[in-house]
Amino acid sequence: MTEKLIIFAVALELIALSLFGIEFFGSIFGISSLEVSWNVHEIIELSSITGLLLGAILSLVLLRISLRRNRRIEEQLGYASSSFHELLVAKFEEWKLSKAEAEIALLIVKGFSVAEIAKLRGKSEGTVKAQNTAIYQKSGLSGRVQLVSYFIEELTQGF
Repeated sequence: MTEKLIIFAVALELIALSLFGIEFFGSIFGISSLEVSWNVHEIIELSSITGLLLGAILSLVLLRISLRRNRRIEEQLGYASSSFHELLVAKFEEWKLSKAEAEIALLIVKGFSVAEIAKLRGKSEGTVKAQNTAIYQKSGLSGRVQLVSYFIEELTQGF
């Protein structure tokens, strides 16, 4: 519906601009595609002004609707993000992950590699790998892909 209104507003503005442009340039260059009476000339100008005004008003209304919709979507995204974090924390607690394991599991879900996690946490890669193993054992998952897939599946249930 919104797309059709946008197309209508743009079409209305283009038609009005065309009428106005033909009339304007015709008077400047002394060319007139049609010899029209003063009344017709005024009707063309009034139609142009009305079309531009209606197009502008419609554009503003659509902009307002779009901005309101964007705010609502951003709020929903914030709720989803918060819910996802709560889901992660709840699962980490259910799996009885230590604080360090939970931090590493979160970084895994975010897509960090073992080397990156080790660097971020100031630990050796061997330590991170050992914690990964503990995470997978406690969660009953076989590895990184299954861990990430588990949470994607949780998020997309109901779609």
